[in-house]
Amino acid sequence: MKMSNKTPQYDEQHYAVVDLGSNSFHLLIIRLSDNEICKVKKVKRKVRLAAGLNEQLELSTDAIVNGLECISLFAKHLATIPLNNIRIVATATLRIAKNRDDFLSRANEILPLDIKLLSGEQEAETIYSGVAHTCKDSYSQRRLVVDIGGASTELIVGQGFAANKAISLNLGCVSFKEKYFANGHLTDKNFLAAINAASHIIEPFSTDFIKLGWQSAVGSSGTMRALAEILSFQQQPIVITANFLQEIKQTLIKFETIDNIDFEGLRADRSPVLASGLCILIALFNCLQIKELKLSTGALREGLLFEMLSIDN
Repeated sequence: MKMSNKTPQYDEQHYAVVDLGSNSFHLLIIRLSDNEICKVKKVKRKVRLAAGLNEQLELSTDAIVNGLECISLFAKHLATIPLNNIRIVATATLRIAKNRDDFLSRANEILPLDIKLLSGEQEAETIYSGVAHTCKDSYSQRRLVVDIGGASTELIVGQGFAANKAISLNLGCVSFKEKYFANGHLTDKNFLAAINAASHIIEPFSTDFIKLGWQSAVGSSGTMRALAEILSFQQQPIVITANFLQEIKQTLIKFETIDNIDFEGLRADRSPVLASGLCILIALFNCLQIKELKLSTGALREGLLFEMLSIDN
C-alpha cells in the first residue's frame, strides 16, 4: 500500500470516525460548520480481517500486518484532529479473535486514541442510531434494521431514535465465504448448506422479532449495497424482495465460480462475498418473514458520528 509522507491538515471543526470491521476498514472525516455536516474524506480498505481467522479463532500474521498497514494510513489523517473529535471502534472479528490483544496493542501504538472494542449489542444499537438519523421514513414508524457484516449480523427493531430490541449474531459474509464457498464453487449444494446454517442461527430469535413487528425494513451493509447496484443498473426501484434474491441466487449458480461473477453495475470488489452475504439475507427473509427491504445510507459510522456530535433530527 503506497502512502504519502505528507500529513493531511485538519482542525477543531473536523471530526473522524474509524470503523475496523471484519470485511473492510473505514475512515470517515467530516467538517461541522453552523450545524451543517460536510463529508471531507472517506477511505475504505478491503482488509477482510475475518478471513484471517483460523479454526482456533486466531488471526494470522498476514491479517494482522495488513490491518496495521491500513491503520498506519488512517493515523496520518487523524494526526491533526483533536482527540475529543475522534472515535475508533472495532467489531466482530476482534471480539472473537483469541489473539486480538496482539493486534490491538500494536494498533493502539500507531493510533492517537485507543480502539474501543464494541460488544455485539453496542454495535447493533449504534448501527440503529446511524440508520435512524439518516432514514426519511416517519418518526412514528417502527422499523427493522438488518446489517450483514464480515463476521456478524445485527438485527434491530426500533422506533424513532430508540432501539427496542438489538442483537448481534455470529454469522457474516466473510466467515460464511470461508466456510461454505471456500472452494469458490457456486453450486446448489453450497447455497443450501449456507442458507440452512444461517437459518439455524437466526431461527431462535425470529419469534420475538416478528411479535414486535415493524412497518418498514431497511438494510445498511455491503451485501445490500451490492444488490442495490444491480437493481440500479437495471433501472429498477431500489427495493429488495424475496423473488429478486432468488433471481440473483440462480444467476450466481449459472456463473459456476466466484471468479466468474459478472453482474452489470456491480463493483468488482463486492463479488467475493456476494454469494455468502446473499445466503444470509435469504435466511433473514425466510426466518423473519420480510416482504421487502430498502437501503439505508447510514449505519455504524454515522451512528458513531451522531453520538459524538449529539445532533438530533
